[in-house]
Amino acid sequence: MSLTNIIEDDVNTPYLRAFDVEYPSENVLLKAQQYQLDPSTLTSGYKVDLIQLENLYHVISSAERSDALDQLFVLIATWPTNLNIDDFCLRINQCVAQWVAASQSHAQIATITHLLRCLTLDGNAQSLQTQQLHMFLFEILGESLQLCQQQQINYLLNHDAVTNLPNTHLLFEDIERETSSNQHLELSLFSIRFLIERGTNTISPILQPALSIKVAELLATCFLGEFTIYQSGTLFFNVLIKKHINTTQLHLLVAKIQRCYEQIIHVEHQVFIVMPVIGAVIETEATNYPHIYDFARVALNHALANNLDIVIYAPEISDAVERQKKLELDITDAFNNEDLELYLQPIVSLPDGHCVGAEVLLRWPNAKSKGIYPNVMVEIINKVGLGKMFTRWLIHSVCRLAHELINQNKLSVYLTLNLRAEDLYDKDLPLLILQSSQFWKIQPENLILEITENGILEENETTLATIQQITDNGFKLALDDFGTGYSSMARLRSMPISLIKIDQSFVRQIHLSDKDFRMVQSMASLAESIGKEVLVEGVENEASLKLINEIGIRKAQGYYFSKPLPFDEFVSWAKINSAS
Repeated sequence: MSLTNIIEDDVNTPYLRAFDVEYPSENVLLKAQQYQLDPSTLTSGYKVDLIQLENLYHVISSAERSDALDQLFVLIATWPTNLNIDDFCLRINQCVAQWVAASQSHAQIATITHLLRCLTLDGNAQSLQTQQLHMFLFEILGESLQLCQQQQINYLLNHDAVTNLPNTHLLFEDIERETSSNQHLELSLFSIRFLIERGTNTISPILQPALSIKVAELLATCFLGEFTIYQSGTLFFNVLIKKHINTTQLHLLVAKIQRCYEQIIHVEHQVFIVMPVIGAVIETEATNYPHIYDFARVALNHALANNLDIVIYAPEISDAVERQKKLELDITDAFNNEDLELYLQPIVSLPDGHCVGAEVLLRWPNAKSKGIYPNVMVEIINKVGLGKMFTRWLIHSVCRLAHELINQNKLSVYLTLNLRAEDLYDKDLPLLILQSSQFWKIQPENLILEITENGILEENETTLATIQQITDNGFKLALDDFGTGYSSMARLRSMPISLIKIDQSFVRQIHLSDKDFRMVQSMASLAESIGKEVLVEGVENEASLKLINEIGIRKAQGYYFSKPLPFDEFVSWAKINSAS
């Protein structure tokens, strides 16, 4: 589809920018010579068929009418009988401007050519010279429309269609130009991603363009001197500054940008609050100009990943990014190659210390990098898009382990497994748990599903329905890391939770901190008052265990009893420490 057929509707179609198409006098004369029109022929003997022109004007549809088409009528109607060659070239370019504008306002090409036919030489519409004049004008018309369309295409390829800001392609060209320049002005680059604050409106596809325009307009007020703003995506901008900026100046500029967006942005009767997150590259050596965009993106991604307002690029960040990429690849390979294993940490009853269950924990025995925490592995698995597959593997594997413990090793224990917060949005999760337990012939009481405090208290219809269906199938829920989140007591009371696990951060120093002791005592009392069973994590010594028994808590886990064990070692430990 040609650009002249695109209609701007301010929502989904590109902005059609007007371009000046001009033919130098020498080009006009050279083209005239191709049609055997010499300068003397072009300067005299013109006639205009005003009757034909008027009839044509009256039959044009209202859809084709525009100011440009009216101006073109006037230019033809007032064409002088005689004019010098400079005036002729000027007249041609005036016509070019109007017929390009008219065609973009939906005038048909046929209408414009009929209009040009009203101009003749020597009053003879059939003469060879008049035919040559018409062919000359038609070719100028065709070339000018093609040139305008090409300019439109080039513009749309290099600019954002909504804000009309240059895009990333032009940013690369400008950086390359500065790289090859002999002047070597010092370049600084800001990559800025604007986040929508919680509590404001969700952006609809229709509001995105209007909001982007407002954000871009505000951003332009924050910079002085020689700078260019480029739009690189939705609410994502790059700002190239051609001057020296030191760290102090950078922080002053960042503070100015942040103040600028403290205001509420009004868009079509709705309000938004946006927050800029910035990755900056300053004091860049000329040899690094080709990499300045990559550096800024690395800094921005680092800021986004770590919830920072601003990150200044340093080589150490790139090194950290490379290490993170390698870790992600290693963990992905470990999961795909079944190198990840499940360890069991005993849960004991108090005060007798008998093993009644175990928490299933993820381990990577053959880790290429030591000291990788399970939550980090799960975060990476989520990040690379394997989260749902991981949950299915985990549920199936835990049910298999429970089957082996209960049916093959004759141990009366239950297993607890940690679900991701995202799992509660999976409507298939309750059925998956039920099918896996039935396949491995274990009862619902043999399995407890742990949810973190913040995850289970996410209020929406999907998560609540998922939780209710799980418990309706007979499975119990445990609230993990209790005390570290933002629980509402009313919601906690109404949630179908059977077990509350007090986080180890309150338990480890309980024998040294009277404050920790009172907090654990209060949390245990609260949980029991609303009918919840209590388990403490992180019991690491006899002094702590004595205080836990003094409070009256009936379940515990921690290194005092056992560290997480491979399956076979857990079986041996559990048999020694079982009630039987």
